[in-house]
Amino acid sequence: MVDAFATYTDLEARLHREFSVDERPWITTLLEDASTYLRNDVLGLQVYPQSTSTVRLWPEGGRVDIPTQPLISIDAVERDGEAIEYTQRENTIWVPIAFATPAVTTATRVEAPVDVTFTYGYETAPESLKRWTCVLVSQALLPIEANLGLTAGGLSSVQLDDFRAAFADAGEMSGIALSDRNIQLLRQQFGVRQVHVAGSR
Repeated sequence: MVDAFATYTDLEARLHREFSVDERPWITTLLEDASTYLRNDVLGLQVYPQSTSTVRLWPEGGRVDIPTQPLISIDAVERDGEAIEYTQRENTIWVPIAFATPAVTTATRVEAPVDVTFTYGYETAPESLKRWTCVLVSQALLPIEANLGLTAGGLSSVQLDDFRAAFADAGEMSGIALSDRNIQLLRQQFGVRQVHVAGSR
């Protein structure tokens, strides 16, 4: 089960409607789909829920970037099962340089990996992601409820008698998708950047 940024009750409050007991699992699935899209395709970050992980990373010049946002804390840094000293600035730590063995020549020496345990993500879903999750599902609901599927096209007009729907942009903005501008704004808000990762073998 995916941890959605919003619940069906959040969507009910925004749409001013109540979903039946039978509809709630369906709406929850759509909210999970929208959250997965935001988490993986838009941000590329876990964001929520908060988790703790241990990852083996390869330093470069003693530098190790933690590939996640938001980073809450560095809980431990070890090399070969032993705690080592480190300094931290935002998502980057610096560790003493030590080379992996065996070292064939100086030119081929590789720095020894470190195991970093860190806590990341928010305890509660950020309000902006909750709102966007609801927006994405609500824009998908009309074509779904009209039996037009998830990707029937960007709806531009509806005629009620002898039902007729017109779609714009050749369906580019249909289903669960944000515009490039909104994607850019969300990435700026959550500090998504290119992370310098020496390796995570």
